[in-house]
Amino acid sequence: MNKPARTSPQGCLWTLLVMVICGIVFSGLQIATLFPSILNVIIGLLVGIAVTYTVLGKPKIKRVLQSFLLVFIVFIVLKTLFGMLIDLWGAHREDLTFTSEEKVLQTTIVEGTDTIPVFSSIRRWTDNYGNSFEGDLTVRTNDYYALKDYIANYRSSTRGNFWGNLYDHIERKDRPGLDLVIQNFERIRAERNLNQMEFAEMVVSCIQDIPYAFVFSQECLPADRYESSIKAILEQCPQCCIGNIAYGIQNPVSFIQNLKGDCDTRTVLIYSILKYFQYDVAIANSDFYKHSILAINLPASGLFKVHNGKKYILWETTAPYFQAGYLSPNFDDVTHWNIVLTSK
Repeated sequence: MNKPARTSPQGCLWTLLVMVICGIVFSGLQIATLFPSILNVIIGLLVGIAVTYTVLGKPKIKRVLQSFLLVFIVFIVLKTLFGMLIDLWGAHREDLTFTSEEKVLQTTIVEGTDTIPVFSSIRRWTDNYGNSFEGDLTVRTNDYYALKDYIANYRSSTRGNFWGNLYDHIERKDRPGLDLVIQNFERIRAERNLNQMEFAEMVVSCIQDIPYAFVFSQECLPADRYESSIKAILEQCPQCCIGNIAYGIQNPVSFIQNLKGDCDTRTVLIYSILKYFQYDVAIANSDFYKHSILAINLPASGLFKVHNGKKYILWETTAPYFQAGYLSPNFDDVTHWNIVLTSK
């Protein structure tokens, strides 16, 4: 009796095995490399097809195409859902942290033979990948009082790009007063042996973790005097507002002193720190959204702006768990964003 001919496995098992192997390879690459997500998907697909071919035999071309299509559909859907979860979790975290008391203590440190009074807060935070960190944000009392009011006297010496010129002025003026903050981040980098992307993630997530506060050029009013989005926040946290601040932005040293910061208050601080560490970093503003975010020239996937031939990944700084390249759907039309300042 003749043996029945072996049938080529052209059913769902072939596609299923490709997807499982692709998922495993993709996850490993996402953790171990800085490759863009789409490249990791393609590599995972190719490995999945090669292994499945070895195990189950040669497929029909139709089955290979189906595998490619299904994996890309699943990838797009999961990426979209992940972005939505980030937005929801970030909003949830904001609601929780509004009621938390953020304490900055007046204490002292020893420098050489001198005892120096400082403002300092102990921060404990987790980055977007579950890594926990701890450190202090400290500025000298003398630096705070010397710098807290100078923005009120700022007058731009050039026409156009007012905000970029203002941010540059603030960064240059404040950077020497941030040396204790920089020392703290430098210590963490050395202790944890962080690579370039991991270090940027650590710095950004530290500032993201600080509860949001409004910084107004006018005095802070009762919550019911504002539009619904501002009203909802101030009803939960009346102290999450600081008023009569020139141009509605705190300089970085003052932000460390009181931990009250809105969008551009945060971006200027992070910009200054990463600029010190030789990153190609930028600040992006949107008149349409009335918002300011960070932008960084590093190999990462997600939303970006091209400026002077370089690709800057956009990065939200006002709420926890926003990864580089992800913005809230309320702010994700990149045509409304413009780079106003770069470090290089």
